[in-house]
Amino acid sequence: MNIKKIIFVLLITAPLFAQKNIALPAASLPDTYLIENPAYTVAFSGNYGIPIWEMHTLSTKVAPATANDKEIWKTDNRVKGYRLTPKDFEDTKLELVQLFPKEHAGDNQEFRESSLLTSNLVFMNKLTKEMIWDKITNSFQIIASRMKTAYLYAGPIFDKNQMKIKYVMNNKVAVPTYFFRIALYFDEGKPAYKCYRIPNRVPTDYERSCNIDEYEYNIYQLEADTGIDFFEREIDASFRQDKLKFLEKQVH
Repeated sequence: MNIKKIIFVLLITAPLFAQKNIALPAASLPDTYLIENPAYTVAFSGNYGIPIWEMHTLSTKVAPATANDKEIWKTDNRVKGYRLTPKDFEDTKLELVQLFPKEHAGDNQEFRESSLLTSNLVFMNKLTKEMIWDKITNSFQIIASRMKTAYLYAGPIFDKNQMKIKYVMNNKVAVPTYFFRIALYFDEGKPAYKCYRIPNRVPTDYERSCNIDEYEYNIYQLEADTGIDFFEREIDASFRQDKLKFLEKQVH
């Protein structure tokens, strides 16, 4: 798979990782399949009714979407099974969240219409979105402004005890226990990352006073939690080796 065909770098033609591309993880569930878009790629799980991960890139400058509501929520027939829509979130205590931020979709109609803006919706606690998710989004924008661009992953983490997973919409859509967010970038020529795990519940009083650093998470533990190897299809093996050496220095 040529990753350059499935990664669209916003507003730049020569991404920082042009020679050392970050690979897409393989889907880990039997009914999970990749859906590729000009702006981002998503692995959608029919079993959970939502994506298990999404990937896009963020550059220094971002053009806001100018689509009207009809274009933003265009149905994508590639999504199998039950599909969340904005109406599903009405009269709930949960927030409608897109793993790929629609405000970064750009003003190109082709990209908007081909993006899975209905299939990457997830259920999130409203305070979690406001107090944690949005702050991490802002921090990733700062990283992109400093590093020119960054590869971003986002997705849900489910309870390993399948019986404890909460389902909604007539038991068709799973509500994540946690969410993860990862930014991969180069810092002074060295590979670096920021990885966060976000609880999908009402934040405690302590958590409301915390900054986002409190939610940083080990990427290898995340791979164990999700069953996804985020570097399984690494195109440039030297990048993985460099990353491992860099992380070893950080740990020791």
